[in-house]
Amino acid sequence: MGSHEGWSHGASGVRGGKELVSELFDVDVARVQSLSWSLGRRLTVESDARQRFELESRRTNRSLTVFEASDDTCVLRLRTPVGRERFYGVATVDLEGGPEKGDWVRTE
Repeated sequence: MGSHEGWSHGASGVRGGKELVSELFDVDVARVQSLSWSLGRRLTVESDARQRFELESRRTNRSLTVFEASDDTCVLRLRTPVGRERFYGVATVDLEGGPEKGDWVRTE
C-alpha cells in the first residue's frame, strides 16, 4: 500500500505538492524543487528566515507559507490540517505573480 503524504485531493484529481505549487504560481513543475523535511525546517525555523506571506485553502484548510531563504530563493512550507509539513524550493522571481487559484487566500 502506498502513501499519499504530500498529495492534494482537488477538483482536478489527486496531485502532489510540487504540482500544487506549480499550479498555484503558474510555474513549470520542473522549477519546483522538493526539499527534505529536515532541510526545510532548518532553512525556515532554525535559521529564523523571514516569512514573506502565507496562504490558506478555503476548501482544504491546507496552508502554504513562503519564506525568504536568500535574495533569489524562497522555501515554501505546505502544511496539512493535521500538521504534516512538506518543503519546496522555488526561485523568488517565480512567485512574483502571486497565487493563481481562487480558493487560496492570504491569511497574514
